[in-house]
Amino acid sequence: MRIKRFALPLVTVSALLVAGPTAIAHPGHPDHGSGARELFPGEGVGHEDQHGSEEGHLPPVSRGVKLVGKAEVTNPSGAGNDGRVADVSAYGNHAFLTAFSEPTCEQAGAHVIDISDPANPSEVTSAFMETTPGNYAGEGSQTLRMKNRFFDGVLFIHQNETCPDAPEPTEPATRGGINIWDVTDATNPQLLTAHAGDYTNTEGGTDEQANQTHSAFAWTNKFDGRTYVVLVDDEEFTDLDILDITDPENPVLVNDTLDLNEPPFNVGQDSPSNLTSIFSHDMVVKRIGKRYVMNASYWDGGYVLLDVTDPTPGNVTLIAESDYAELDEQRLARGQEISPEGNGHQSELSPDNRFLVATDEDFNPFRTVATITSGPYEGTEYLATSASDTPPIDEDTTLEGTPTFVGLACEALPAGSGIALVERGVCPFQQKLDNVAAAGYEAGIVFNLADPACMDQVLMLAEGDIPFLFVNRLTGLQLLQVPDVTEENACTTESPAAGSSAASTTIEAVFDGWGYIRLFRTKIPGGVGKAGSISQIDTFAIPEAQDPAYAAGFGDLSVHEVAIDPNPHRRLAYISYYAGGFRVLRYGDRGLREVGAFIDEGGNNFWGVEVHRIGKRQYVLASDRDFGLYIFR
Repeated sequence: MRIKRFALPLVTVSALLVAGPTAIAHPGHPDHGSGARELFPGEGVGHEDQHGSEEGHLPPVSRGVKLVGKAEVTNPSGAGNDGRVADVSAYGNHAFLTAFSEPTCEQAGAHVIDISDPANPSEVTSAFMETTPGNYAGEGSQTLRMKNRFFDGVLFIHQNETCPDAPEPTEPATRGGINIWDVTDATNPQLLTAHAGDYTNTEGGTDEQANQTHSAFAWTNKFDGRTYVVLVDDEEFTDLDILDITDPENPVLVNDTLDLNEPPFNVGQDSPSNLTSIFSHDMVVKRIGKRYVMNASYWDGGYVLLDVTDPTPGNVTLIAESDYAELDEQRLARGQEISPEGNGHQSELSPDNRFLVATDEDFNPFRTVATITSGPYEGTEYLATSASDTPPIDEDTTLEGTPTFVGLACEALPAGSGIALVERGVCPFQQKLDNVAAAGYEAGIVFNLADPACMDQVLMLAEGDIPFLFVNRLTGLQLLQVPDVTEENACTTESPAAGSSAASTTIEAVFDGWGYIRLFRTKIPGGVGKAGSISQIDTFAIPEAQDPAYAAGFGDLSVHEVAIDPNPHRRLAYISYYAGGFRVLRYGDRGLREVGAFIDEGGNNFWGVEVHRIGKRQYVLASDRDFGLYIFR
């Protein structure tokens, strides 16, 4: 095996990246399904590897944007704010910032900011809304004014995901789902419900803990008077769960059957073949005519418009869905022919519903290309996902060689070198990595075990000084040259004995840019059951995000979220662009054009963005991951 430095001209490798099987797992979000669950407590399966920050930043800029005020938040654990702050939502004179799992996952939850004086916002530290220990909050926080016979006031909703290395819960209903708070008096929030969500399992039983939830969105249906919330289920392929929260203290699960990659939705596409991570990431619901329309950002499945007027099973219907082009538009404009990565993250419709502005999030500006280079499966490309805290495959690192199959690697291994090929199971990923490294191997590849979910990708939580990657079972058996293995039989095919000969492989990376913005033209009839359309008009990326010179050392230059100005005549979209700063784009039939930008002295790391009125004036709120709240005009 060789770990080598290399520099490949982009155009010369483009043919490799367009043809053949998929070659990359999508960094930044786990694939859903049982394969993304731990086989046993402490195995080390991650459900979130995104929103990391790198050192460095772009130069400050202030163009077409006025910074009105900003407020730093306080981490109750005392660990500081590096990566601490997540999403932003607001109601009246208060903004709410969710607290993520970094730099530690202690005392996560949501901060309350008094924004009554936008020039001098300040945190209400006594009002911090803490999650149950072992959970953290992130995407999709929301406020909602609700008035019915059960509740009259303002709700704040946040999701719950499980902290890395959290101990097994000792009490039921203390993980996952959503928390619902009464923030009618935002200085004194009251918890109404904790961990409401999907407790059902695929065997037809009930679990003690709700499935982890990545994002949520609530709305009140004016036709039936009921309030619903849709959740992204991190743990099931049927990953859109809908709860009835009309009584917010007693939520009821009304639909956990929605997998948009299956009939009657079928939002996946056969080509390009790398678009395999098809799951929900974010949703927004709004009333259009006589129907309620959900626009779901469905990662590699694209952007999907659903009729959820009746959100119960069998009654949610497809209005329209987008497909990705064969070639990435931003890279093609720069002379590189490469398939798009998908990564449909978040989107919003314009006030007149004629346009959809969408953000494709991509935290890795390099494409990992893994190929079997000898044996019966020579030329086969495969997915390879790096462990959470190990050296990545990047522009400076290539793996080449013939792996040594060392079995489960749960015990000390004989001395070796090159690439160790390891089977998943029995012991934690960290233990496997430690044993492989201690034996002298320079890299490791772990393949999935024989299990119904053997084709799933897994983010391994493991820390070490050598590259350590995960592949599905089919790839592992192909590397071991097992004859006639296919996707259909891989999950039931036994592994050969440790020490069996393996085929050679190459794993390398090529620059393909950070995530960027898409603009679609939409047609959404107001009548229930009527089909519509969605077609792409344009894409936009800040120049640095498509320049290899900015691939490292300037922070994450991916887009994250969009908020649309409610004035239909302005046609402005406000963008949180992580280290790319706060951006303002004008959208319309002619495409996307930047009209404003802000990066503070010392840089920014913006996650959330929301348009909000304080008194008689409209502002834009943005959450900075390492600081707190920014207020713009």
